[in-house]
Amino acid sequence: MAEHDSKIHSNLSRRRFLTLAGCGAAMVATGSRLEGYAEAQPFQTAAPAGASDSLDIGPIAMEHFEAARSRAAGIVAKMTLDEKISQFGSKAPAIPRLNLPAFNFYASEALHGLIHEGPVTSFPLPLAMGCSWNPSLVQRVFTAISDEIWAWHKKNGQGLAMFSPPTVNMGTRDPRWGRIGENYSEDPLLVSKMAVATIRGVQGDNPRYLKSVACAKHFIANDTEDDRTETSASVDPRSFWEYYSRGFEACVREGRVFTVMSSYNAMNGIPTTANPFLLTELLRNRWGFRGYVVSDCDAVGDIMRTHHFVPTYAEAAALAVNAGCDINCGSTLPHFLGEAVDQMLISEETIDDSLTRSLTGRILLGDLDPQEASPYHTIPVSCLESPAHRELCREIGRQSVVLFKNENNALPLEANSITKLAVVGPMAATCHLGNYSGKPEHLVSPLDGILEHFGIQSPVRPVEPRKDPAAAQKPGAAAPPAQEKHPACEVCGDTAQKPGTAAPSAQTFTNGKVQIAYQPGCTVDGERDDQLFDAAVNCARETDAVLVFVGDDQQIDREGHDRTYLHLPGAQHELVQAVYAANPKTILVISSNCPVSVIWEQANVPAIAGGMFLGEEQGHALADVIFGAYNPGGKLDTTWYRHTSDLPDFHSYNIRYGRTYMYFQGVPLYPFGHGLSYTTFQYSDLNVTGSGLAPGGNISVQLQLSNTGNRDGDEVVQFYVHVSGATVQRPIKQLVAFERVHLAAGATTTVRFTLNQDDHALHYWDEDRYEFVVNPGTVDLMIGSSSADIRLRHQIKLEA
Repeated sequence: MAEHDSKIHSNLSRRRFLTLAGCGAAMVATGSRLEGYAEAQPFQTAAPAGASDSLDIGPIAMEHFEAARSRAAGIVAKMTLDEKISQFGSKAPAIPRLNLPAFNFYASEALHGLIHEGPVTSFPLPLAMGCSWNPSLVQRVFTAISDEIWAWHKKNGQGLAMFSPPTVNMGTRDPRWGRIGENYSEDPLLVSKMAVATIRGVQGDNPRYLKSVACAKHFIANDTEDDRTETSASVDPRSFWEYYSRGFEACVREGRVFTVMSSYNAMNGIPTTANPFLLTELLRNRWGFRGYVVSDCDAVGDIMRTHHFVPTYAEAAALAVNAGCDINCGSTLPHFLGEAVDQMLISEETIDDSLTRSLTGRILLGDLDPQEASPYHTIPVSCLESPAHRELCREIGRQSVVLFKNENNALPLEANSITKLAVVGPMAATCHLGNYSGKPEHLVSPLDGILEHFGIQSPVRPVEPRKDPAAAQKPGAAAPPAQEKHPACEVCGDTAQKPGTAAPSAQTFTNGKVQIAYQPGCTVDGERDDQLFDAAVNCARETDAVLVFVGDDQQIDREGHDRTYLHLPGAQHELVQAVYAANPKTILVISSNCPVSVIWEQANVPAIAGGMFLGEEQGHALADVIFGAYNPGGKLDTTWYRHTSDLPDFHSYNIRYGRTYMYFQGVPLYPFGHGLSYTTFQYSDLNVTGSGLAPGGNISVQLQLSNTGNRDGDEVVQFYVHVSGATVQRPIKQLVAFERVHLAAGATTTVRFTLNQDDHALHYWDEDRYEFVVNPGTVDLMIGSSSADIRLRHQIKLEA
């Protein structure tokens, strides 16, 4: 008996150690502390006492949330231990005796459209939509996307639980990140605003039912791809609290996202999926998260397999669930959680709490109710890739186009004065969608859009060959034994053109008045082919204008693969220079899945427009801008650098080491917030109420914005601050507010902002006091057209 008691005590001590060791290490690393957790007590799974009255669950009424949670707990109480454990995988099997149907927590993804066979609408990449600086329009986009999720749910039973959007891990801090196209910006405020709008569009506004489940990912500091399953991000406390965590906090506190995905990587030595500080103390106890946590696939197994944090899968399973992970994308939890219980590494009570959280989500989705009970069942199947959705795609695409340069008003082109036009480049004749895309039926390439602008029907709209799904499998997902096929293989939707695939062949088109010649010139990343190259250069001679389409695609950077350079790959730079030498009336159009360095082009080519992949209507959106049917108003949501030498080490997470516009002291190719227009805007009459900001106070800021040109247009008014007098390094400038304003030619309007003393940008994380603090001093208020184009300034006092 004594030996048995000793074994029980040993296992309980081991469980306690496994549960708390990572938490303590993480708190030290992030400069935090955990009040009341000195004793080895289980972590709270709900909000702290007294907090429930001040927290909500977004549009879901608290009474309905509590009813769903109570119903879930009742079902869990009737399950056997084996039945409970079976529910921890992303594909939960049915339990017939309880009338519990099977459920797929990884039904699909909807990063910028549902990943599904067509009809389905594929909208611009998030990094493209970020350039719109228009959260309300982004919410409309994701309302349309969730409509299509529901339409397919009605049509073929498509599941409602998504593993994206939004992507809010801040790999956007460095343009070399392989998945940079998935996030909205390098700026934490812009990311937060766009992510919250995304969540609201996906999850709906009904007080009883979630429309779909959004998933904020990848939590946290998962900002390199090549080594993501084994690397440990070294994040200093200030960078963690001031930068990397802000988007996730907004998703939880403002967006009330119902799923958060833990990431592959470790942070400061602790795998994020095994970190109770991140998954329970921060997410649930501090931020009030009420949903369920899913692992990336199979990040639970990686705790043992690639991080070698524990020696067995049973210990990895116990660590994950004790930390706060509820669903395993993969099979480590269903396979090894029972073994962890046998070894007394985890209690059945903890398993019950975790399972209740995920089952609550199913109930709020209406999974256990008749479909007709949900108000969303009336969404018509006819909405799938409908004309209205395609028009919305075109509108968000147009609003996301950036005009980088426009010397001597080279753009827009006057279509009526063109008789011969050359369209050149490897990105011209293919409608690139980017990663995590569905298969829409209506793809409009840039060439298609140009032809249709002149009333010429394109004989074919080429669809990119889809990459072999097996090649998209995420590293580290094959073990443990009997590991299921990685769900990403089925739904990633990578639309990368396969290396070696020939570019679309040359063609000539005419409507009887205008002749349009197309030549690819080169492939995206292949070596120069003299025949292709010379044909494109000759095509450009003696035409009224040349449009050269360049950029990167998933051959260059993608999930699991980072870039090592910023310039255009292959022979693209050489092609642009040769075409320009043949015809100086050359316009560069960038169509890319990542920022690119076009130093020579910026210095020589008269006009540059475009940006990121703009969705299935990209051809129409670009043609609208190129030929003046739409006045571009997009602004860059990241800094575009000249050289990799402008960047810190790729694995450096200290944001103050020259990262982003906030701390970069060099001269970028294009600054954050940059974007020109076909009209001009004047900023004037800045008026600030009050001379200072006291605790709990705010100031009102207003200005006059005038359209002084002869075209209607949009301007994104950007409000930055810089705190002076602080005892620690602070950002050179930091965005605190913005507004996209449409103005008719000659019109003037008043733009108003409010700045609160508790704004993130006015505080910094004090590593000694473990909290955000204000240093008394002065605040420079800066309002302008970009981070480098400040038009109005004012200074106020800041009080602590």
